[in-house]
Amino acid sequence: MIAENEVVLTYLLQLMAERGILDRLAFKGGTCIRKIFIGSGGRFSTDLDITQIQEHNYEDVILDMMEAFENPFHGIQFNVPGDRYYETRGGLSWGVNPTYTHNSNPGGQSEIRLQVSRREVPTLAPSWNAQRVQSYFQYLPFAPADIRCLALPDVIAEKIRACYQRTKARDIYDLSVFATRPLDRPLIRRLVVLKLWQARDGFDPESFLARLADASAFDWEDLRQLVHRTQAIKPDEIFADCVRGLAFLAELDPAEAALATDHHQRDHAAWTMLQCDLPTSKT
Repeated sequence: MIAENEVVLTYLLQLMAERGILDRLAFKGGTCIRKIFIGSGGRFSTDLDITQIQEHNYEDVILDMMEAFENPFHGIQFNVPGDRYYETRGGLSWGVNPTYTHNSNPGGQSEIRLQVSRREVPTLAPSWNAQRVQSYFQYLPFAPADIRCLALPDVIAEKIRACYQRTKARDIYDLSVFATRPLDRPLIRRLVVLKLWQARDGFDPESFLARLADASAFDWEDLRQLVHRTQAIKPDEIFADCVRGLAFLAELDPAEAALATDHHQRDHAAWTMLQCDLPTSKT
């Protein structure tokens, strides 16, 4: 079912791209990492995480989706049941869980989770990116569309923010993939501080890195469902890669350190200054 979701997500992205629904949005999260930046080497994902880049009424977007779903799309019938969309308290995000059916799965119980965040403004300009070629692309009845995504440093910083605020093994796994690669370290560190400030949270890198030593805090069974059955999950190695590769997060400069303790968003001027004075991109 997870492998099926991988393919159905490609169809859903294609339909939303062709109908202009993605024009107000930017792709991010685990599915984005697999489909845009890593390809088949990444884990599976069963949902779509998106950030808004234009103000919109979420009900208008859902109505656009319902209209797009009126007819089958290359053999897949999507649907938005009346109880499958929501807005979170405070309006920080909204979501919709479309169901789908096709000839080999006619039950209508399968669904995809799509969540759109309003909490952050992309710091770097989103860009349109080609999807990484997957083995099944040769059988698709369309050429997969380019998808607008957050810039890779923004995607990584978002993952660090998510991992700082929750304990999901899939987040740690995603970070370990990038932690062993060349990174734009000063830029990512700055983005993490900015994103956590926007979320009304501070940033204590020492405690974050120390938490990566406690494998028991994470749900590894959840992750095992999202990787190929032949792929071994080794928490100790994943944590070691993260601790070693993300040690630069503790090297806050004075301005970043000051904003990292501003839990209540009192210093808007400092946030604006750091956002306007981002480090030059280097790896």
